[in-house]
This record gives sequence, C-alpha cells and structure tokens, in this order.
Amino acid sequence: MDARGGRRRAVSYGGAFLAVTAATLLTLFTISVLVNPFLPSLKLKPVAALPQTPDLQFKPPQMPPLSRRDAAATQISEAARGERRTHDDLKARRRAAADLKRAAGARPDLDAVNEGDPIAVGFYVNWDDSSISSLEANLDSLDWMVPEWIRLSGDRDQPLVLDIDQKALDLVQNRKPDMPVLPLLQNYKNEQWNTDILAASISSPDGRQKLIANLLDTIEKYRFGGITIDLEEVPAKMQPDLFEFMRSLHAEFRSRGLILAQAVPFDNPDWNYRAYAGVNDYLMLMAYDQHWSTSGPGPVAGQDWFDSILKKRMAELSPARTIVCIGNYGYNWANDRSEAETVSFQEALLAASESLDSPTEIKFDPQSKNPYFTYTEEDGKEHSIWFLDAASAYNQIESSTRYKVAGFALWRLGSEDPSIWKVFGSKERISPAADLRTIKYGYDVTFRGTGEILQVIAEPKDGIRDITVGPAGEITDQTYRQIPSSYIIQRTGDQPGKIALTFDDGPDPVWTPKILDILKQENVPAAFFIVGENGQANPQIVKRIVAEGHEIGNHSFTHPNLGEVPKRMVDLELNATQRLIESLTGHSTRLFRAPFFGDAEPRTPDEVDPTVQAQNLGYISVGLHLDTDDWKLKNDDGSPHTSDQIVEEILKQAAINTPEERGNIILMHDSGGDRSATIEALPRIIHELRARGFQFTTIGGLANMTPEQTMPIIPDDQTFYTRTDGFVFYLASLAGWLMRWIFFIGIILGLGRMVFIGVLAFAQYVRSRRRESAHFGEGHRPKVSVVVPAYNEDKVIVRTVESLLASDYPDIEIIVVDDGSTDLTYATARDRFAGDGRVTVLTKANGGKAEALNYGWTRAKGEIVIALDADTLFTPETVPALAARFADERIGAVAGNAKVGNRINIVTKWQALEYVTSQNFDRRAFASLNCITVVPGSVGAWRRSVLEEAGGFSPDTLAEDQDLTIQVRKLGYKIGYEEKAIGLTEAPDSLRDLAKQRFRWSFGTLQCMWKHKNALLNPRFGTLGFVAMPNVWIFQVLFPLISPVMDLMFVWTLVSAAVSSLSHQQEYAHTPTNLNQVVFYYALFLAVDWLGAFAAFMMEKGEQKRLLGWLLIQRFGYRQVMYWVMVRSVYTAIRGAVVGWGKLERKATVEAGV
Repeated sequence: MDARGGRRRAVSYGGAFLAVTAATLLTLFTISVLVNPFLPSLKLKPVAALPQTPDLQFKPPQMPPLSRRDAAATQISEAARGERRTHDDLKARRRAAADLKRAAGARPDLDAVNEGDPIAVGFYVNWDDSSISSLEANLDSLDWMVPEWIRLSGDRDQPLVLDIDQKALDLVQNRKPDMPVLPLLQNYKNEQWNTDILAASISSPDGRQKLIANLLDTIEKYRFGGITIDLEEVPAKMQPDLFEFMRSLHAEFRSRGLILAQAVPFDNPDWNYRAYAGVNDYLMLMAYDQHWSTSGPGPVAGQDWFDSILKKRMAELSPARTIVCIGNYGYNWANDRSEAETVSFQEALLAASESLDSPTEIKFDPQSKNPYFTYTEEDGKEHSIWFLDAASAYNQIESSTRYKVAGFALWRLGSEDPSIWKVFGSKERISPAADLRTIKYGYDVTFRGTGEILQVIAEPKDGIRDITVGPAGEITDQTYRQIPSSYIIQRTGDQPGKIALTFDDGPDPVWTPKILDILKQENVPAAFFIVGENGQANPQIVKRIVAEGHEIGNHSFTHPNLGEVPKRMVDLELNATQRLIESLTGHSTRLFRAPFFGDAEPRTPDEVDPTVQAQNLGYISVGLHLDTDDWKLKNDDGSPHTSDQIVEEILKQAAINTPEERGNIILMHDSGGDRSATIEALPRIIHELRARGFQFTTIGGLANMTPEQTMPIIPDDQTFYTRTDGFVFYLASLAGWLMRWIFFIGIILGLGRMVFIGVLAFAQYVRSRRRESAHFGEGHRPKVSVVVPAYNEDKVIVRTVESLLASDYPDIEIIVVDDGSTDLTYATARDRFAGDGRVTVLTKANGGKAEALNYGWTRAKGEIVIALDADTLFTPETVPALAARFADERIGAVAGNAKVGNRINIVTKWQALEYVTSQNFDRRAFASLNCITVVPGSVGAWRRSVLEEAGGFSPDTLAEDQDLTIQVRKLGYKIGYEEKAIGLTEAPDSLRDLAKQRFRWSFGTLQCMWKHKNALLNPRFGTLGFVAMPNVWIFQVLFPLISPVMDLMFVWTLVSAAVSSLSHQQEYAHTPTNLNQVVFYYALFLAVDWLGAFAAFMMEKGEQKRLLGWLLIQRFGYRQVMYWVMVRSVYTAIRGAVVGWGKLERKATVEAGV
C-alpha cells in the first residue's frame, strides 16, 4: 500500500510524460507520412535515336482473336479421312446420320418466345488483359460468362486441355456466385481450327463417353454451370458424329441440371440448325465475320446481311432457345498482307487517330451501317479498317429484339466499344443520339518509344460522335467528332548492350546479404526495390545497400496490389516507404516499381493508376523485359525450379534484339521464399552476360540520370523529420522484434513448463495410489475444527454447514464466524443449528476474511483446522481424507481438490476446466517438490500448532491463504495435496463477476510475491524460491501480460499470410517460413496443452471429460479476461491503491452431485 500517495503521483506523472512524448512522436510521424516527400521536378527525355512508334501490344504465343467464319471448304485431314472404321462404327454413324436427318424434319416451337429480359452473355479470353478489365467493370450487367478455357487435346485418355484463369473465376464466384460460368469447348490447336483432334475425340462411342466424363468432372471441380460447345470448321462428313456427341452430352447435362449451349456459324449449309437446336438448351448464332481475315475488305457484320440471315434462322428456330452473338471488333486489311489483323475497337480508333487528319474521315457505310476508314502509310501501304461499335450493336439488338430471342452474347469482353454497355445487358431503353454520343476510352494502354523506364505523358479523355436516328428507330448515320484516347506512356532507357540488375521484395536477412556479397565480389551495381515493412525489420541491410553503391527503389510498404486499393492508401504506402528510406540512408529515391509488375509495363488503365500516382509524387516507374521467373519455387509439373532454368531463361530473353522487345532490366527477387536458386544463378548470369558483351549499369545509367537525381540527398530543412521518422521506425521495428521473440520464447517456456508439470503431476499421482493401497493414515483421527468465515452468506450458509455435518468423521467441530454481515447470515445459521452441539455460530464486527478466520481458529479445540469458504460444499469423504494426511508429522498443511460445483453456463464450465487442468494439476506437480504456494480457502487444512507458529492468517494481503501457505513452507513444513478431499465451490457465473474475483486473486498474489520476495531464488527455501515463486512471476504474472502479444502475433501472421496468398496468387508469399514456424509452434503448443489437459482429467476420478471439448475456446477466451485482470492488478499495485475484499453475490447454485 502507498499510504502517502508518492508512488501514485510518480506513476501518474511518468505516465503523462510518456503519453505526451508518444503523442508528439506519432503526430510528427503522421504529418511526415501524410505530407508527400519533396522530390525536385524531373522530365526524362527519350533517347533521340530511337523511333517514337505506337506499341501494338505484342503478346507471347497465344490463341489469337478468333475468326468466327466457318470455312466449309476445309477438308478432313488425311489422318482423319484415312481412319479405318469397324463395321459397328459404320452402322453407328449411319444411324446418327439418319437421326440427324429426322431431327431436321422435326418442327420447332416457333411460338416459344422470351417474354422476360434477354440473357446477357460475355465471351472472355485469357490472352488479353483488357478482357479481365472489362469483366470487372461490367460484371453486374452480365448473366452468363463464357470463357475460352477448355480445348480438345486429341488424346483419348486425357481429351481436355484446361487453361483456367483463376482470377476471373474467383471474381465471378465471389461477386456473383449464382451467375453461370459456361466455358467454351473448342477444337483450336496450333493456331488453327483442328479437325484431327475433333475426329479423335468424337468419332467413336468410347471417345465421346470419355470426353463427356471429363467434361462432367471439370464442371464439378470448378463449379461451372454448364458448357458452351464451340467446335468449328466441322466438315459435312463429321456432322453425324458431332450430332451424336451433342445428343449424348445433352442427356447427361439434363439429368444434372446443367446448361448446354452450342455456338454455331450464322449461315452454313453444312449445319443442320433445327437438329442441333433439339439437342441443346440454347443455340448461339455467331452473327459476325461477313468478311473475315482472309477475305477481301468489307463489313464485319453488315446490317442488311444480319437482317437477312437472322430472318432465315428464326424461321426454323425457337426464339426462346436462341441467343444472338454480337461482335464488337474489326479487321485491318493491308494490300501487302494476305491476312488481315484483328483489331479491337480501341485499336481501330487508335489507328484512325494516328493516320487520319480528322475523325470525320471515319465513314459510316449507309448500306451495311458499319464504320470504316482507309489510310496510306508513308511507304505506300494501303490499309482498310472495318469495325463494329456501339452503333452497329444497337442496330443488331434492335433488329433481333422483335423476334423476342432468349438473349445476346458479346464477342468479346475487352475488345468492345465501352459505350455498348448502354445497350448490351441494359434493362432500360435508351436514346441512341444522346446516350451513345459520348465515347468512353477503352481498356488498352498506348505506348511511345522503347525501353523499360516509363512516364505517363497523357491521361484518358472521352470521345464524341454524332448519331442520326431514322424513323424506324434505327441508327442511319454516325460521325466521329473526337476520338477517345487512353493513357499514353512514354518508354525510355533502351540502350542496347547494357543491363541493369534489379531485386524486388527485400530486404531479407538471409538472402539479401548473400546477393550483396556476390555483387561486391563481381563489382556489379544493382537496384533493390524494397518493401517498407521488410526494410523496417532489416535496417542495417538497407544501409549496406546504399553504402555499397547500389540504388534503392520504392516497392510500397506492405506489397499490396496498388491498383486495387484506394488512392489515398497508395500515397501512404509510398510515403511511408520513402520516409523509411530517408531515415535510414539520408537519401530519398525516385525509383518506383509497383508490386505485381508481371510485365514491362501496365496493360490496363487500372494498372496505370498507381504509376500516375507515383509519377505525381515525383517518381519514375521502372519496368522490365527480362524476367528470371525466380519467384517460382516449382514448375508447372511440380518439379523444383532450378538455377539452370533461371540462367537459361534470362539468356534466351537477353538474346532478343528487336527494339520493341529487347530488354535492359532484369527482374530477380531477394525475398519472398527460398531464394537459393537465385543465389546460385546470379554469378552465372553475370558471367554469361559479360561473356556475350553486355555491360552492367544502374537504372540511373539507363535513364541518363546522375546518382544525385536518382537518389537525392535529404535537404537540411527536412532532417528533423527524418530523425523523428527514424526513431519511430526504430521503435516499430523493436516492437516487431520483441513480439516475435516474446511469441517464440513464450511458446518454448510454455511447452517446457507443460512437460515439467506433467511429469511431476504423474509422479504425485503414482504416490497417491501407493498411499491409497497402503491405507496410509486411515487410523489417524484427531479432532478437526472447521472454521467457516461468512459475510452476507445467508443464501448458502445452511447448505455448507449441512455438508460438513454429513462428513464421515466422528470428531468434528464447526465454527461459523459472521464477519459483521448486513443480511441474515448470523441469525440464519444460529437458528438452524441451535440444537447441534457440533456447530458454534459466532459474530464479530466486520474486519475482513483473515480476521474472521483468526477469530475462529483461536477459539477452536481441534488439532487440525480446516478453513472453508462459505460457498463451498464438502463431500462426506473430504474431512477424513484431509485429516489422514496429518499422520505424517512433517505435514503442516494439506490442499484439497477444489472443483466448480455450479457448471451452469459457459463461464462456469470454463472455470471447471481451469480448476482441473491448471490449479489442481499444478498442485499435484508442486506437491512432488514440496512447493505448493496456495492451500485454497475452498478446501484446505492446517495443523493448529503450525498456525500458531506462523501467526495465523495475515490481514495485510487479499490472498490470506496464499500468504499463510508460503509462510508455512518457509518454516520448513511439508505441504501436501489430497485429491480425495473434494470441495465443490460456487464460481462466478458472469464475466463481470469472474473478472472481479480474479482481480482480487491476482492482486493478492502480487502482494504475496512482494511480501515474500526474500524467498525468491534463495537457497535457504529450496524449491519454493527456485521453482514455485519463479513459476508465479513468469506464468501467473508475466504470461497473462504477454499472452495477448502471442495471440496478436499468431492472428497477424495468419491474416498477413492469407492476404499475401490471395493477392500474390501463391507465388509472392512474403513470409512462408515465418508462417510455417508460427503455425507449427502454436499447433505444437496447443497439442501439448490438450495432451496435458487430457492427462489431468485422467487423473481425476469421475470428472466430466466432455469439458475437454471447451478447451480450445477456453484457452483463447479466458486469456483475454486474465489479461485485463492482470494489467489492472499490476497497474493498481504500481499506483499503491487500497483494495478491499470485493465480496461477490452468492446464488446458491452449487450442485453436490457434480
């Protein structure tokens, strides 16, 4: 107690000082992060000798935008034509052909129309980044997604090749989980429609069944809603096989409630539309490619052509089961090429903006109502571009709507005129002249120049067109007034023969120093794009990077996808990392690379946004063309990704010499997993590239920037903020370091303690069985006095005394001491037991529990004194079991087996679990070493002579039972544990009451530990000083204080890993080793904890083992209560406040049969 209040004042003043200091530091740090770091303006100039040409977005080998024309003239290959069929195969094919003919004669229900809103279907492709951008922007307007994800392989055993875009699938299943995904099944291979693989898959019943089985497995695995069949260039001779396949597939799908749709050419005499409609849920008419890539120039889907053929199709098809596919793309025919280039709407307008003097030169053909334009290059090459846009889509949809078809499908997401979404998938009627006038920019990005250092030189702007509407509501004319444009990015840094090494995601304490050692040995500079949180954790490595002449770049603070977080968060990510770099190195940096930069430059507007933000803060964005793929720990086939593969890949890329594709910047990683392959590959890459004549330089060297421009020195007027930031980052780093070590040390100490306690508890259990078999102390029957201190216990006092009177013990005295109760405790006990000579009821002025106990035992006659809380019930065996142990003259006190008697809710069940697995288990263990620290007030016995020697119960602590126990042990007596002496106590049944009780216990424990501090680590007191008291300080005081840190560390690690896994797509998990360690040690701790709890229950005869089911929840939930209790106790002790008994309301809910 702090009688004069000096300690309280010191604590208050000290706390106020720390609070003001922390608030000041936090304010200064927040200001420095919120205020953008100053970087002098800088405008990069492209290398003068390099051409400034638009980038046509070259792509790796892939499935190109597909020509949808079904070339009937294509013949079956020699392999398919020469296949020898058996007699049964020929009979089956003849039957299929007959069925196909009969199906063609069946009349469809032409009156079945779609009375609801038309289905809106979007075709999706993996090979164009614009497709995912369009999907994200327009998902709410779609009813189905039809992605190009499944192809025939030609292998009858494994007939399917899957190319699932998991990001797109997750997007749909998370945002619109009920929307069907119906992947295309295509016979596209080696950049052509392949009839060989089609014949191999469907020409025999066995092949068809295997294909169907594989499709069903794929649908189930990915939770698809069905399949869209898109088998093209099918010759007439193979049509019966295709029909038979569709019929079988339709039967299987119908029985499973799956959707089956088939994409068919708009007009091909080889296709029996009516027959195929009968074996599909929907027939999808591909109403485009009137002119195609290998035909002459002309409309892609002229309105006159569209209307004529649609009328023919709808004369034989049911509108309610027909979907019209609308195109939105174009072709660029050139007189020097035999095949036109497929272009998106945006690419068509980009060509117009760069080749035409005015947008009005884009013509609108009055007959086909398709836009087109022509131009001639400087070298005389003539181009003709025909394309489809929102105006053509509007006319086609309006023309189709009168048939009340089932829906419309857009080929394809990412190539469309963005204004089409005013028409396509819209539930409202529009005014085309007004609603289609504004042309939004698309999903592509335009580039100028060559190189991998990027600057945005123009931001998007909308376009404008004038639209004329005819009397029937159709669009009869349109004039482009202003062409929309997307971002324009200037590339620079292309210097043939020079190479810059860059490393992302570090620094890492294991891998980055090894990389720096190699670079130092080879005398090669590099740029390290650091993640701020990793730099904060490894400040000395950041300093070493700069000290050894390397560049540092900003790679964000936590490595999020900056295109998917709010813009203000992007600023905070970059500013925090910049401030960290400044505080550690005295330099800022201009270099920036966005996380997840999988290519040399951003491909969609969403990816450009972080670049623009970074540029507005003064950064230059650093891309790459030479990607080592060293982030891969495993190849696609599951084999390890080796250093040989890394070296081979980079040498292959470095050999490319075309200006648009060649690279100067190599991407590697110095963090994010096991980088041993990177370490092995790095010196080989350096040696091989030098042998090929390459020179290593810096990013600044490629950009013609001086070191002072790349990493400017911090101005003198900014050093105050820099020092403040440095101190805050140091504190944060120290806190993180402490959290990690607290977690691991806590886990290791906890594991060690559990094993130690478990062994000792088992040893005590074995000794107790020996005592039981030897009938130790059964004849020892000294007089026993039971003292029951009572304060406002009128609800429970009668039951408590009655349980004592029921004891199987002949010579017992019961003394009830009413400690000045304000209720009827004294009167109730006096009146109830007035005629029983074994019971004495006394009363005194209120003085606290210790004084009441002393008042009682000093008037007792028994050789053994049992102190019993008034809320506790004894079993008949408890008193004799306690008394028998005093046959050993060395015994000064005996602790009984306290149990929770009111297991009525989760709070009391948690306490019941705690009593068995913690309190009693510990007493068993410490009994083996004679260092029990608490003989509990609920069930404990004392030798009267020892009480007299110890001076009785001391009133100067709240834990009078613990205080006396330690004093008795210090006097040299043994303190035993008797498991058969059961006391059923009433535990708090609410968290509020539990916290109140445990605060009293915890505060009393602190008082006792401080009062008997002379015993701590004192050889005179043996295991009490070297085992029991350190156990209390570490595991009862310190552990509850640090357990939230352990929980927080575990949760934070799991959350970080989950976010990293989702955003990194499993490649860029920053801390897999740390995660594995944390999960392993935590799981090990829980496993050992559960085994220890199980062992404790096995030692308790008749205990309810179903309580173990609460263990995991109890360990987490209980710990938070104990944390609050211990923090409050420590704070109260430091302040020196006076704490009273804290009486709990009794509810008489103890059940004697528990």
